[in-house]
Amino acid sequence: MLCLLSLLVSAVWADSPDATLPADWQTQCFGRVQFSMPAHLAWYNQQAQPPAFYKGSQPTPAIWRGSYGRDPLHEDKVLVQIAVSRLATLDYWKRDTSYFKPSRGEAQERALQLQIDAIDKRMDELRNQYPDRSQNPEYVTAYNKLRDEQRALEQAKQHIGKVSTDILWVSEAIENFKEQGRDTAQLEAKLAELLIEDAKFPTDDLFEQEYFVELNRPNALAISGPFDFSAKLWENGRIYTFQFGMQHNKPRSEQASLEPAALDFLARFRARAEHEIPTEPGVCIPFGFIADSGNEPFDFGYQWRPRSTPALLYRIDQPASSELFSMAMRRLIPNAYPSLLQINRFGPQDVAFGYQAGSLVGTRFQRRDPENPDWQPPQSYHLIAETGAHGAVPAVSFEMKVHDIDGEFPPFDEGQAEFKQILDSFRPLPGMIEEGTSNP
Repeated sequence: MLCLLSLLVSAVWADSPDATLPADWQTQCFGRVQFSMPAHLAWYNQQAQPPAFYKGSQPTPAIWRGSYGRDPLHEDKVLVQIAVSRLATLDYWKRDTSYFKPSRGEAQERALQLQIDAIDKRMDELRNQYPDRSQNPEYVTAYNKLRDEQRALEQAKQHIGKVSTDILWVSEAIENFKEQGRDTAQLEAKLAELLIEDAKFPTDDLFEQEYFVELNRPNALAISGPFDFSAKLWENGRIYTFQFGMQHNKPRSEQASLEPAALDFLARFRARAEHEIPTEPGVCIPFGFIADSGNEPFDFGYQWRPRSTPALLYRIDQPASSELFSMAMRRLIPNAYPSLLQINRFGPQDVAFGYQAGSLVGTRFQRRDPENPDWQPPQSYHLIAETGAHGAVPAVSFEMKVHDIDGEFPPFDEGQAEFKQILDSFRPLPGMIEEGTSNP
């Protein structure tokens, strides 16, 4: 009966999502759910204007990162790591992708490193060959010769790294000069010298397996490599970066299976306006949407401080964060500062989480001053709510806490009431209601 009631509530929300919203509330989606908040809380805290142009090799900073899917060969490895940038112009994307290409310099450095590693192996063999090596002149002569060869290779590796960097910067300078109508003759002569120097160093076999991939969409670049795949898109004023097969400390992916999986993912991804709620099955990311069957795994979290009340911090996680359990467990930990801080913990207690019941735990903090017993600063607080999985919709946790106890924030009763009102607005994405019905 409870499951049926949850589905009916979700259906009502889907048919008229803003029917019961207070004035000046806005609806947003994240993961496989949507929810509403007061507009003044500034979901996705963004600057009104793009930030100053970033110099050097640093890419445009990301406001959010998350992981999605499973590698086609390795179940315990994610398919793609995603980053969404701040507001950025097309020029930002052009700058960020000016060095986004199969890296000849890295391939040359890898080729040199193979030779360095081979010398290390020969040194080990030499040590085993001469047990009395510290006093054997033949060993010392042979070792010194190998070490000189290794130093020369290490210096060459540093040199090619500098050459590669200089080629990048000179090429970018030539483009900038052309846009400004300035003479590029000297720069082009310098570039020609660098390219001659670059040609002296061979690449490794992996370099031949790196190439650009056509995505058939504007302002998009993609590179396929033997073990990974990368793409950068500029859409709706933001840069979306996708890195496939690059999760550290996991088995290597393989190009033959990873590239088709990456292209399939990119075909299902699109940018979206901040408050657009997609109707098909899939998953929302900040300013983006990934259409899927409704069953692909992901790991998303986001926290923000509202412009209007920067003393508060909000966070949403799907699947739910383990923070709820750990916070509940803290009830067993005594207060280490009873003379300075009074702690009142409560929960877990039932709470309406929109489409189904959830649990709420919280803590209230009251600062004290032993020298001024009449001092009564506002109580700070920390609230976390969680609800379990609902059909194909993973568990969700939502959090609000006072981040800056010296700042301005609503009193506890007011803050808790608004927090519960936000919780009650949660519901599955429209496309996930059908998935939930077919996957009870």
